[in-house]
Amino acid sequence: MFEELKLNENVGAPQPDALAQIARKDDFLQQLQEFLAQHKGENWCVAAIDIEHFKLYTELYGSQQAHSLLLSLTALLLEHSKATGSPVGYLGSDDFVLCLPDDKEQQLAIISHLQTCVNDYRQGVTSFLSFGVCPVAEHPDADAQTLCSYAQIASVDPSPAVGGMHRFTPAMLNRLKKQRQLLSELELALKNHEFCFFLQPKCNSMTRAIVGMEALVRWNHPTRGCVPPAEFMPLLESTGLVTQLDQYIWESVCKTLHKWQESGSNLVPVSVNVSVVDIVNLDVPQIFSNLVEKYQLEPKLLLAEITETMLAENASLMENTIQGLHRKGFSVMMDDFGSGYSSLNMLKDTNVDAIKLDMKLIDMNQQNRSKGVQIVESVVDMAHRLNLPIIAEGVETPEQVSMLQAADCLYTQGYYFYKPMPVENAEALLAQPNSEDYWDMRRDLMRRDRRVPISNSEQTALALQAYQIFADNVLELSLLNLSTGEYRVIKRDPRLPGAGSDTEEDFAAYCERMVTNKVIHPDDAEMFTDQTDLETLRSAVFSTQQPEAYRFRKNVSGQFVWITMEFLPCRNCCAQNPWATVVVREDAQADHLSEELDFSYSHDTLTGLLNRSLFETDLRTLQSSEYDSMVCTYIDVVGLHEINNHLGHRSGDAMLCCISNAARKFFASSRIYRIGGDEFVILTPNQPPYSVWVSVDRMRAFLREKEYEISVGIQNTNDLHRLDDAMNQAEAAMRQDKQAYYARNGQERQLRGLNEKLEQTLTEKRDAEHFLRVLAPKYQSVFVVDLKTDRMRGVIVPDYFQKILDASGGSYIAVLQQYRDTLVEPACRESLADLLDYNYIRSKVLTGDIVERTYKKTDGTTFCVKVTPYSKSGTHIDETIWIFSCEDAALTPPPDEISD
Repeated sequence: MFEELKLNENVGAPQPDALAQIARKDDFLQQLQEFLAQHKGENWCVAAIDIEHFKLYTELYGSQQAHSLLLSLTALLLEHSKATGSPVGYLGSDDFVLCLPDDKEQQLAIISHLQTCVNDYRQGVTSFLSFGVCPVAEHPDADAQTLCSYAQIASVDPSPAVGGMHRFTPAMLNRLKKQRQLLSELELALKNHEFCFFLQPKCNSMTRAIVGMEALVRWNHPTRGCVPPAEFMPLLESTGLVTQLDQYIWESVCKTLHKWQESGSNLVPVSVNVSVVDIVNLDVPQIFSNLVEKYQLEPKLLLAEITETMLAENASLMENTIQGLHRKGFSVMMDDFGSGYSSLNMLKDTNVDAIKLDMKLIDMNQQNRSKGVQIVESVVDMAHRLNLPIIAEGVETPEQVSMLQAADCLYTQGYYFYKPMPVENAEALLAQPNSEDYWDMRRDLMRRDRRVPISNSEQTALALQAYQIFADNVLELSLLNLSTGEYRVIKRDPRLPGAGSDTEEDFAAYCERMVTNKVIHPDDAEMFTDQTDLETLRSAVFSTQQPEAYRFRKNVSGQFVWITMEFLPCRNCCAQNPWATVVVREDAQADHLSEELDFSYSHDTLTGLLNRSLFETDLRTLQSSEYDSMVCTYIDVVGLHEINNHLGHRSGDAMLCCISNAARKFFASSRIYRIGGDEFVILTPNQPPYSVWVSVDRMRAFLREKEYEISVGIQNTNDLHRLDDAMNQAEAAMRQDKQAYYARNGQERQLRGLNEKLEQTLTEKRDAEHFLRVLAPKYQSVFVVDLKTDRMRGVIVPDYFQKILDASGGSYIAVLQQYRDTLVEPACRESLADLLDYNYIRSKVLTGDIVERTYKKTDGTTFCVKVTPYSKSGTHIDETIWIFSCEDAALTPPPDEISD
């Protein structure tokens, strides 16, 4: 079958009549029905082909190039039909269908041939064929139309392809039917107002005072009951219906607040979620303003919650919306803070009023608790320094509450305190006597409960509890006799080597064993021995009566971490009372400092990516790794030098950071390096090259929206011992891609796209042109001409004049001569002769005169040309302005003249 097909040299090249030869939908269905009837009982499949990213390809490279791709693909399918006798068809757009044997090897062969054809047309966008196949034998009662539909459903299935194709299953059809049914039900639910909202309180974890609530949407399905948002919100957002739902919820919340206000109930602000679809399609600040005016509410009662992800991906749009809300008196909370984007940049670049700590940050286990607590403490401290209220969401356990309170994060939202509840339950909660009006969280910070005196028995119980907590949170707790060296271990963490040695022992022997068994890091051993010398310790403690503390690295659970060993003397510690408590604990500060030093050595300071030093180290270590393959992606930033020269290094740095963040977004599981000023490397293990190309295409499309461009080279290797060679090949491919880019676009076009100053100049030119055309419609052409150099620049340049200019070599006299000889009536040409004499022009305009000539064009219209000085002094003294106006022009110019 297909593996026997020998393609000639012309197959794959554009065939002008290929699309005319291939069967269209109705003809193909008839041919398919007849073919399957003739081959009944044989194992055949109907296959549907879809070209991924075809619309993007067409937009970037034009319909002609896209049409050539379709012609080549069609020619290859016709060759397949000729060789096998099976029908092929074209359903329009980029959709093809064919019939082929239900044999995996033959199917992979045709996929490979067709993909090769598509690859020949790859430029900046990688297009892959999406294959869906429907086995005829598995659906004996299906007609040709049904088999094609099943194959098309399989081709767009979101699940991972097996062997380069999706094989149709009834589950695919069921999913599609359910999605369409759900969409129909959602449209009906919006119409019938089946949606409502629950309220989840936000409270002060110490006083349990409610400081606000969040409105969470719920769907009261007539038969299924309450449907979770996760089942319907993604579909609403993808279809844009979320704007209808959000507006309904916003107004419902305002109605409820108005009801509470009218009844004299306690009021707290209610926050509502605002999606990126809302901001793109609606004037959110104005809608909020209209709602509070309609329901007679203060703006501070209605808060907007915008996710950190939205801010990261749509920073400019979001900032405009936030500023609009602020002007209307509304506050904005950043939701999901710390969920994975550049959170600190978000705080720096946006003016939010409060932040909500993402629940993932407080979801810790024993392994990551130490670092997790430090991160939370740092974020809370930063928020306080910025005078930003901070709320932790997703609080579910008493341990999380205690940790947050210790970190001075008092505001919480989560199941531990309150679950989302119907509005009626929230009303009852607010009506309780101890629920005061705490709607200003900054004011609530000043209302913490004062200490209440406790009894002696309670003090003893608290002391015991405090000791237990203290003992639980140290690695080792012991008593040391500073005179004799007696060492009594009270508690030793099981993660420490020798944890079973918790009986009495000699302190000197204990310290010697730590060094000998390399429990102490070898680099710190000498320092440790000096610091724990018993005579030295005794002298220091007896004389100062102050604790002594030392830092070193110790083996904990098989790895070295920084710890602090403290010697706490008893009261009046002396030779008669020589006891001291020895506390060994993990030193988070020293460990953090060590991590920061390691990070700064291996990371780029501007972008935070891995740097060239670590890249070169990884190239060596990865050669002995257990990875099966590695895709090497080499990226060069186009235009960084021009941006630095024209806009300054700050703009260049912003560009590099944007590209770095895009790489993190689209290569989340890869290792990303900045190895030079404008060069990046991405190493992706155990992934097929086509998946990397897809990520590159998405990254390119994302950056082009921001007017940035990159050149890319990709090389895959299955032999990691030759990783250096793969990197060199990827770099060479990147150089070729860069040359191809400049060949297609040119340096001048790139500069126009990147240089903001030039863009501003072009905008001002368009504004000036529009101003002249509206106020002076008779002005047809306006030029600035340098009499010294014979060069001109256009202010208003119609198409016909531009064509003359393009053929003139840049000389304005040549342009004027051709204009006179071709477009001016012969009788008027002599009167324009002195315009070609620059000495005459200069003598007139520099003395304050205006050179003016009236003439007729060959089409009968009367024109006037006026020449005036551009400037009478300075560097522009040789420049003049030439204005060609139509004396017959109406007050309002025709639309086609405006468009010129």
